[in-house]
Amino acid sequence: MKTEKVCVNLTPTELGQIDLLIERGLYDSRSDFMRTAARRQLEGYAADIQQFLEPTNLQSDEKIGLMWSLGISGLTKSQITELIAKGNKVHIRSIGLFTVSSKATVEEIHQVVDSCKVYGKLVANPEIKAALQEIEESRN
Repeated sequence: MKTEKVCVNLTPTELGQIDLLIERGLYDSRSDFMRTAARRQLEGYAADIQQFLEPTNLQSDEKIGLMWSLGISGLTKSQITELIAKGNKVHIRSIGLFTVSSKATVEEIHQVVDSCKVYGKLVANPEIKAALQEIEESRN
């Protein structure tokens, strides 16, 4: 999976300690150290992250489904078409990479998405991103 670049400010002392661990062969690079540190921190918050993915405080309506994901997921044109045909909508909650078909229209997104919250990266054309943001803001 493609990675994203993150800038972290550290003190010279912290950086020196990391460099020492690299020199001793405990890590391959500063990036390796930071990835390992981030993973360990995330493991400590696994229950909090899982709680986000559990449906709570959402209106209960059989016409509104859930799209909860951790990792890579998305909304395809065929899924959108199927939701429209059935008159259904979805609540989208994603941690990771979420994509929306480039063939989707803003009108279709308004028809099928009841709420959308993506932590990580949303890949969609600018108009779709704006529509999803508008949908989420209208819920708040």
